[in-house]
Amino acid sequence: MIDETEVHEEPPPPAPPKRRRMLRIFAVVMLVVIVLLGSAAGYVWWAMGGTATGTPVRVIISEGASSSQIASILQRAHVVRSAFVFRLIARLRGLSTNLKPGAYEMRTGLGVTKALDVLKNGVPLTVFRFTIPEGKTVQEIAAIVGKNTKISAAAFLEAVHSGRHRLPIMPAGSTNLEGLLFPKTYEIVEKTTADDLVELMLHQFTVDTAQLDFSRATRFKITPYQAVIVASLIEREAKVERDRPLIASVIYNRLARPMRLQIDATVEYAILLQTGQYKFPLTTQDYTDVHSRYNTYLIDGLPPGPIASPGLASLKAALDPANTDYYYYVLTSDQRSHCFAHDQAGFNRCRNAA
Repeated sequence: MIDETEVHEEPPPPAPPKRRRMLRIFAVVMLVVIVLLGSAAGYVWWAMGGTATGTPVRVIISEGASSSQIASILQRAHVVRSAFVFRLIARLRGLSTNLKPGAYEMRTGLGVTKALDVLKNGVPLTVFRFTIPEGKTVQEIAAIVGKNTKISAAAFLEAVHSGRHRLPIMPAGSTNLEGLLFPKTYEIVEKTTADDLVELMLHQFTVDTAQLDFSRATRFKITPYQAVIVASLIEREAKVERDRPLIASVIYNRLARPMRLQIDATVEYAILLQTGQYKFPLTTQDYTDVHSRYNTYLIDGLPPGPIASPGLASLKAALDPANTDYYYYVLTSDQRSHCFAHDQAGFNRCRNAA
């Protein structure tokens, strides 16, 4: 009898410990790569997308703007979700250097593909560029707007005086925007309305004065709004930069004494309100015959509102005046600066030298 011997297949030898570790590491790495690729794909898919319920937004692309700058503009305007993905898709589609400048009517949540199509086709809105210099009144600003845009001066003035617009710095119940339409260079598109522009100018006041501490006005026993009034007086009076803090010191020194301000620019503004135009030069009779709350030869303290739109330098001077004992100043003979004096005798000397 032949014995049947069972044949057992020997199991393969276990992988060396080092090889097993390498396999585990490779598996983990592949898993991480798959997760990252999935996450990246998901992010790109999300960033590419948009919404159908966005709000209208105007986007201005300057001449010579790079695709990176354009992407940042679109992201800040919430037209696209990711500037990086916009740049990536623009490069993949070969459009990085073919995006056309101009002003565009878009909407928030438009999405990368539609935004690229808009900029590739380049059908921009007409842009109107104009500058509001420092020291201009509402009437003068309206004339500039009417001359340089499709908004008429009358429509602009209606929006200004409508009471629909205000800033927190304004006194309760006030609708007077004089002094608060910030002087600056503006770019608007043809669809901009008068109300849009007024809001833009008020917003610009808020943005450009954000660095200023209006609470400093309390040091001079005035309100932040009255500090804007002081700044408007400085703006209309000063001829050179160095005079602004000095004129501010004269105003505050007179208010503290108290003395009437007797500032010619307020009389000029009072005449403007009454006649529709400035009068230069003033006569001695104007100081007493122009009856107005703005005539600081006849009223005590500050006028009830600003007399023009002050620039940032005048606002800074109003909040940080020079420390002087000056109570007087007079325009020098060259009409380019002022001579300052402590008393009447010094003022007479300045005036005789003028």
